[in-house]
Amino acid sequence: MSPSTTESRREARTKAQRNRILDAAQKCFTERGFHGASMAMIAETAQMSAGLIYRYFAGKSELIHGIVSRQIELMADDLQVFQSGARDAASFIVERFREDADSAGKEGGAARMLEPALILEIVAESGRDPVIASAFDALDRHVDVALGAWLARPREQGGLGVPAAQLPARVLVLRSVFDGLKMRQARHPKMDLELLHEALTVALRGLHVEP
Repeated sequence: MSPSTTESRREARTKAQRNRILDAAQKCFTERGFHGASMAMIAETAQMSAGLIYRYFAGKSELIHGIVSRQIELMADDLQVFQSGARDAASFIVERFREDADSAGKEGGAARMLEPALILEIVAESGRDPVIASAFDALDRHVDVALGAWLARPREQGGLGVPAAQLPARVLVLRSVFDGLKMRQARHPKMDLELLHEALTVALRGLHVEP
């Protein structure tokens, strides 16, 4: 076996172990909160020793950082489709809400989505913990850049043709809509998706640049 093959297998095993730990941490934080979930609980959920977890993550703050960083990677494909304009934005967003609701509690669903309750936990902790704050800031920047690129793209390329001077305000409007929807989803997990589509269509129409 060549050294490169051995290294590739080692990297794959490390990634699998990290994802197993992050899945367990995400589940525990969602169910019990950041302070209610202990490393012992996370170890039991991951079915591995706490000592092994500490080989990968120094503590709960680093686990949250890992969860948020992984979310950025998982969002990359979604944002690429969103930016391409292959589908209208309202339908795309509603479909993601539907997929997230369907995947909740299923194997692999944890990695695909951040539960609204967990987002609230992360937001709260980001005001007190610089490690979590840095991860959340990176996620914010990632989403803002992607939304800005879509808004600026010419209409014939699937964007809205928003001038550069107007981008910050329109990105803020979109983020406020998306963040607000996530908070609402925390209280109303079974949202009326048809009503959501109608509401998004109205909101997005207001972002268009008048000729």
